[in-house]
Amino acid sequence: MSIINRRRPARERSRRRTYYRRDNSRRESWGERRVAGADAIDVFARVGFVARGIVYIVIGAIAVMLAFGAAQHVPDRAGALEAIASKLFGYLLLWVLTIGFAGLALWRFVQAAAARLDRTEERRLKALACGVAYAIAFFSTLMFIRHGRVPASSDTTSRDITATVMSYDGGQVIMVVAGLLIAAAGIWMVIRALRLDFTRHLRMGWMSRRTQHTVVLLGRAGYVARGVIVFFIGATVFDAAVTYNPARAEGVDGALRTLAGEPFGQILLLLVALGLIAFGVLSFFEAKWRRTRGGIPV
Repeated sequence: MSIINRRRPARERSRRRTYYRRDNSRRESWGERRVAGADAIDVFARVGFVARGIVYIVIGAIAVMLAFGAAQHVPDRAGALEAIASKLFGYLLLWVLTIGFAGLALWRFVQAAAARLDRTEERRLKALACGVAYAIAFFSTLMFIRHGRVPASSDTTSRDITATVMSYDGGQVIMVVAGLLIAAAGIWMVIRALRLDFTRHLRMGWMSRRTQHTVVLLGRAGYVARGVIVFFIGATVFDAAVTYNPARAEGVDGALRTLAGEPFGQILLLLVALGLIAFGVLSFFEAKWRRTRGGIPV
């Protein structure tokens, strides 16, 4: 009996180390290769996680209302900005989003450029693409605040890009491949969510057990929801390319509405909407627990 009691805690400790390892030695070695201005970039990036969380929560809330037929805004970033602006202190919150998007863009650009972070070329390209996306979000939010210019909806953007590419020689083939790749990326996001790959970027070993379970639940729900949306976007782009009809391409809004049209669509849409809200809440946890390398969140 005494042997069993001694062995069980050892197994539990080993299991915790496998998934939620502190890895203090790595953290100390990273600290020796800090990027110039890392502290400021770290702060701006963490504000950006909060901004991203707010946007996803608002989009998820709009999608919930869409599931019940009561949505007043489009369930994408453009609709989220309009919804926020209509509330008390909404424009103050929009400035927070503007600063946050700028911080996320800066963070991603530094990841792409800083050799001290020792990133592969694939990760640098991904960071660069994300930086461009966040820079566009920053600029469009700033224009919305200053001039009331509502960003183009995700559906409009997707159709415009599809139409532009298909107007060139070989454009139809390019969009067919692009649709397949986007759909595959959505499936891969779901697989990575189920494998808990997102925990690699978080200081899981610094959290309490309850916080760890909460983060795992939020991350799985959030990344699966995002993967489902990306899959549907890819499917519509593929359909638009095959039928040579750019109007069939859709963004986040169209993907959610397409999902609602499937069997048990209202339930599926509600689950995805709750997943988007979960991802927004996860972003708040990332603002606090994201790992750093060279002083920069990774």
